[in-house]
Amino acid sequence: MERKNVAWNMIGSLVYAGSSMVLTALVNHLVGTDRGGIFGFAFSTFGQQMFLVAYFGMRPLQSTDVGRSYTFGEYRLARAITCLAAILFGIFYIIWNTVIRAEGYPGEKALVVFLMVLYKVLDGFADVYESEFQRNGRLYLTGQAMAFRTVLSVCCFLGALAVTKDLVFSSMVAVASQGAGILLFDRRAAKHVPGMAFDRTARKQWKLLQDSFLLFLSVFLDGLIFAMAKYAVDARMTSTDSAVFVAIFMPTSVINLAANFVIRPYLTKMSYQWEEGQFREFVSDLKKLAGIILVLTVAALAGAWALGVPVLGAISNVELKPYRSGLLFIILGGGFFAVMNLFYYVLVIMKQQKRIFFGYVPVCILSLFLSFWLVGEGGINGGAFSYMLEMLLLMLCFMGQAVRVFITEEKGREERRK
Repeated sequence: MERKNVAWNMIGSLVYAGSSMVLTALVNHLVGTDRGGIFGFAFSTFGQQMFLVAYFGMRPLQSTDVGRSYTFGEYRLARAITCLAAILFGIFYIIWNTVIRAEGYPGEKALVVFLMVLYKVLDGFADVYESEFQRNGRLYLTGQAMAFRTVLSVCCFLGALAVTKDLVFSSMVAVASQGAGILLFDRRAAKHVPGMAFDRTARKQWKLLQDSFLLFLSVFLDGLIFAMAKYAVDARMTSTDSAVFVAIFMPTSVINLAANFVIRPYLTKMSYQWEEGQFREFVSDLKKLAGIILVLTVAALAGAWALGVPVLGAISNVELKPYRSGLLFIILGGGFFAVMNLFYYVLVIMKQQKRIFFGYVPVCILSLFLSFWLVGEGGINGGAFSYMLEMLLLMLCFMGQAVRVFITEEKGREERRK
């Protein structure tokens, strides 16, 4: 079962992360970099931000809730509420940028952004099933559902775009196929998991939302920091520049993907280690995961230096020769982000959500000024450098918080034994 869990989690993560690269690259080839830049922003920047609203930071809470504080039915109802909130927030953002802003979005961009919000919100709703599969020791079902659902929606979208060249219609097809994927691969699989309890206590979903709120703010701010340079490029440069920036961001998906399929199988195990005071084993697994991320980052930097510009340029149909330094900044920042994400999960296991939140706030404020300033001064390379600095600050902040909690907890348990 453990090998099956690891294998399917790896496959699902590969397909899910790879889909973002495939979509943004092929859209550039099929309809040009200007419209490709519109799609890239809608899908990987604002759409992803609305996924985080729908997600509401619940996955680490749900997948590590081995004590069954909440049933699946309660998690699902809470997730339905957050999905509705994400759609409303997305509509407000689109109205603001289409009607109120002096240089508003054109009609096609507004529609594509809205449809990608719907697509990503459905992705966030599917996650409540996939988190529950993981909590019940069936991570392989998570990987299967993620892989099959993603392949279905991506193939339908690209097929429609190849035939029609209509980005709006193809986005509608993507939304419809995402919904079909949830019914076919998530809901059907849930019927065969005996540990899933669909019952719920009245109004308990509000307590769950309250418990998740700091995690949500943290994840939302994390997504904002991660994408701040993309927002700056979208606001201060052209859609074609956005397509270039999305292209040099592609390798971070590979690093994060690899880090996630390494980290996820350890989460439940490390939760038990922490609860039972097995500190030596806990630290050993933590060092092992950090070492793997370091190796992946170094390998990615070497590959990017040698082949990154010509390969990514050909894949994305954009000219990247002036942006080699930006590409290396982005990859190094991706490595920092992966380590930061590892320590984020560690702090969740330690039940230190407040420390996570108060780590994000100052970095988010700094990133707002840093990204827009550096994009204004250095364009795409400046935005890449700002991303690297922001990820480094977050990584150091979370590492420091986790080490402090660990030392305090270890001393406390030793004193109680005496």
